This record gives sequence, C-alpha cells and structure tokens, in this order.
Amino acid sequence: MNVNRLRYFCAVAEELHFGRAAERLHMAQPPLSQQIRLLEEQLNVSLFERTTRKVSLTAAGRELYTEASRVLAEFERFEQRVREVRSGTRGTLRVGFVDSASYDTMPRLLKAYRLRWPGVEYELRSMSSDEQIAALGQDRIDLGLSRTAGGSAMTKGTLEALVLQHEPLAVAVPGDDPLASEESVSLADLADSPFIGFDREVSPSLHRELAAMLVDRGIDYEPVIEATEYATILGLVASGQGVALVPNSVRTLRPPNLTFLTINDTDASIPLLLMTRRNEPSPLVAQVRQLAQEMFNQTG
Repeated sequence: MNVNRLRYFCAVAEELHFGRAAERLHMAQPPLSQQIRLLEEQLNVSLFERTTRKVSLTAAGRELYTEASRVLAEFERFEQRVREVRSGTRGTLRVGFVDSASYDTMPRLLKAYRLRWPGVEYELRSMSSDEQIAALGQDRIDLGLSRTAGGSAMTKGTLEALVLQHEPLAVAVPGDDPLASEESVSLADLADSPFIGFDREVSPSLHRELAAMLVDRGIDYEPVIEATEYATILGLVASGQGVALVPNSVRTLRPPNLTFLTINDTDASIPLLLMTRRNEPSPLVAQVRQLAQEMFNQTG
C-alpha cells in the first residue's frame, strides 16, 4: 500500500474538490486524479462519485476514509518517532556501571542528562569494568562507567575511554582497629592488615591495579575475603574481618563500627572512565560523552 496515495485520498475526501486538494498537496490536479484512480484500481472499489458539478464519497469511500485517517495518524507518529530517535531526543540508553559509580557519578550524570533530553529512557546494569568491556564488544550496553581500561578490546582499538576523574582512594578500617584513631595513613601502614577486596574473578583488572600499587610498598595484596559489592565489603570490614581500599565516593556508606581514613600517598587514586565503542554512531552516546566532558572539564 502506497502511503502517499492514502494522503491524496484523505485530502480529496476532506476537500471534496480535486482542485482544492491538489493546491493543498502542492501538486497539479491531473497527477492527483491519476493517483486516486490507481488507488481505486488497487483496492478494486470506487471511492468517489464524480459529476461535472461535485465530488462526493461513496459508501465504501466514507468507510475507508475513517480507516485511512487512522493509518495515516499512526504512520505520522511513527515518522515523528524516527526523527526523534535520529536526533537523539528519544531512545533507550543502555548503561553499565561499576558499583562505586552508583554513589555519586552515575546518578549525577544521568540527572543532568535527563534535564537536557527528558525523552530518553535508561537500562542500568551494575557490572565490573571487565564485564563492561565484554558487554560493549557484544553490543549489550552502549556505554560504561568503569575503573580500568584493561583488555584486548582497548589494545585492538575497538573501544575508547574518556577519563572523567582520578578519584582518591580511602581505607576503611574497623572502629576498634588501632589505625582508627589516626586521621590519615600511608599505604605502607597497611602492611600487617588483612585485606577485604573486590572479587578478582569478576574484576581482575581492578585487582591487578591495586596489587601493583601495593607491591611498590612491599605489600602482597591477597585479600582474605572477596565480594562483588562495596556495601558487602564495608560490612565485612565493620565486623572486624580486615581493612579495604575503596574509592572516596564509597565513604557515603557508613555502617556502624567503621572508620574511613585518608591516604597520604599522592598516587593512591583510581580513575573513573567513560567507555564507549570507537566510532559509535548513536547520538545518545555522543550526547553523554559531550555532557560528561562539560561536567568533568575533560577535552578527550
């Protein structure tokens, strides 16, 4: 079915005059008359009664005009949605994020995004940096907020990362730990402390980065317990199981019997990255990247 022919039919049905309908459609009358005849042949039904003095709808024409109007309205809504998706004002953004980003950066970024593009919807998935890299490669997410950019996808150039910030690390210690009376510590002060860490099977890249940071201080980073959420890690610390190195934003979680200490070492920080596929065509992703650059004063 030719949608334009439906438009021509509705215009004539509303004007009941081929000349006025042609003017409304910005076309000549003979081609309009031809298109109506072709539509009648296609449907095998007469839509108009034509005399030298007037044009009127047949019974079939009146019935089909109602349906044609409905079909055109639906098609116009579809065309409008296509324009919105193409321009980035509508669509669904699939976001992967590390657990620690959920306490500050991710909600702050999405709130700012929603203020500019309120028609966009979100699918949010908590996953480690390594899981995000795999999900981006498999087109299961559109962008990721990650802590590390390790993996073959980065070295092969299929993904790209924008560093949003270098977030200082803090150390969480039980409230009755001897270190809890200090305001700040150095990484070397943790040499004799058992560590609670993020699951290395889920996030091997994060484990490698922390291990490399501590090995320079002569500390073997081998957590006695590992978990996949910082809320769990902090709960284990509060129960006296050990200490934990955490991004500073995690300090918003404060279970009883837990103290956060500032770390003096200037290199005790971890990046937060915006990960995307290289040359990603989605306007939604381009908008997030532009907004993140503005919010975090990054140029690329």
